Amino acid sequence: DITFDNNKFIYLNLVMASSLYRFMLCIVILVTFHYHQMKPISVPQDQNYCYITACDVLSKIQEKLPLFFDNQSAKYASSTASSNDEDYEMNGIHFKDTQETRLIKLERRLRSVEQTVWLKSDKDDSWYRCCEGPCRCRPEIHTLSCWKQDMEELPFDQIIPADIRVIDLGINQLSTLSKDAFTGLYKLTELDLFDNRLDFLPATIFHNLESLIHLKLRKNHLSELPGKLFISTINLSTMDLSQNLIKTLPSSFFKGAIRLTVVQLSYNAIESLPFNVFHDLVSLEELDLSQNILTSVQYGTFSGMYSLKRLKLQSNRINQLPVGIFDDLKYLDFLSLRNNRLSFIRPGLFNSFKHLTFLELSENWISSLNGDEFSHLTSLKELHLGQNYIETIPPGSFSNLQSLEKLFLYSNNIQELHAGTFAGLHNLTALFLNNNLLRYLDTKAFEPMVHLKKLQLDSNKLQYLATDSLSLLPNLITLKLAKNPWHCDCAILYMARWLRANRRKVWDSKPTCRGPGNLGGKSVEDMSFDDLCEGQWASMVKLTARVPIK
Repeated sequence: DITFDNNKFIYLNLVMASSLYRFMLCIVILVTFHYHQMKPISVPQDQNYCYITACDVLSKIQEKLPLFFDNQSAKYASSTASSNDEDYEMNGIHFKDTQETRLIKLERRLRSVEQTVWLKSDKDDSWYRCCEGPCRCRPEIHTLSCWKQDMEELPFDQIIPADIRVIDLGINQLSTLSKDAFTGLYKLTELDLFDNRLDFLPATIFHNLESLIHLKLRKNHLSELPGKLFISTINLSTMDLSQNLIKTLPSSFFKGAIRLTVVQLSYNAIESLPFNVFHDLVSLEELDLSQNILTSVQYGTFSGMYSLKRLKLQSNRINQLPVGIFDDLKYLDFLSLRNNRLSFIRPGLFNSFKHLTFLELSENWISSLNGDEFSHLTSLKELHLGQNYIETIPPGSFSNLQSLEKLFLYSNNIQELHAGTFAGLHNLTALFLNNNLLRYLDTKAFEPMVHLKKLQLDSNKLQYLATDSLSLLPNLITLKLAKNPWHCDCAILYMARWLRANRRKVWDSKPTCRGPGNLGGKSVEDMSFDDLCEGQWASMVKLTARVPIK
């Protein structure tokens, strides 16, 4: 119990205090209350006595703090208020939010201090005693598994052998850990804390874990991380912090983690990245920043990352990228920028990518191409440009992509394809043009793609296919043509004959006539010369497709 006398002296009697640190903090808080003439609950008016235990103090504080915050925020707002009433109100709200945030941080640190620490042993019988605890021990592989035990804290009766190598604490209810939870475990190589409720990590919790190689913290409630958290984990190779609530990273967060090869930060709430935050990650090969709320990435963010091979930035809010941001990523193999807000690609943005094989730009706001965005991507094998707003493709846009095998242009606003559009794509095997506004295909539009095996032209505005346009694709295996307004007259005779000869190549529903007249709804491949040309003179060899009037 804590009591105050009339001279404001404090008398301390340790009753039911779970931690001396916590109790001392309670004293500070209670003195603050007394100084501001605020009486904690159950304090008689005629005497300054406070009967409260350290274990209950936080709940008592929460009952009284709203009034304190309201009074203080009003004072703060009045002292900083301008003539604008809205500014006055915002100053008070900001003060209150700041104080509440500080209290939350204090509460988290407090919980960490009072956490139990399991017993560690280097005795000969340590593994035997380990097996007597609530977790599962496997001495033959130096592993401890507390997986899915519904634990809210580490079991105090669990013996941890000093030579343990793997600890699995996945799928539990842990909200925090003591800074000494893993102290002395010098041979620990793998630590799994997946799917807990961790919202706080002490700054030194991983210190001296020099053997740690794999760390999994995925699916927790972490919103802030201390700087230099991994200063001692010099052999850490993989780190998974995905599916948390992280808003930003300290600039020194990766200090010391020089052997990291994989960092997973997806599904967080990261808004911005400090300059050079990844500068020490000279061995990093994979970085996943997808599913965050980044709006931009500043120049220098990826500087020094010479070993990076895979970079995932999809599903953010990035609206621009400065030229030069990728200059140090000379060995990058995979880049995903899908589902962002890029409206154009700056010239030279991808010039350093000599080894890039996969580029994902789908689901952006790109409306046009200037023709040289991809001119340096000579090793590229897959290019994804689907679900944008592209209307035209300048001739030669892909002419240097001689290694390209798959090109995705679906769900754009492309209306025409001319000779030269796909120049240089001699090794292309799959082309996706479905869900566009295509009305016209030049006879030689597909001419360079002699190795094409898969072509999707479904869901467009096509009325005809130019004579011999498909004959230029000798290796075609699958073709989709459905959901086009095919106009069944003499001009479509070439297509009808091709379909009859290549039935197995058409994988979707049979293309049907939109018209004219009673031909509407009939299968194109069933149309004969008499059905289409109505006795008109025509040459089956020299028949030329008619382009619909625009």
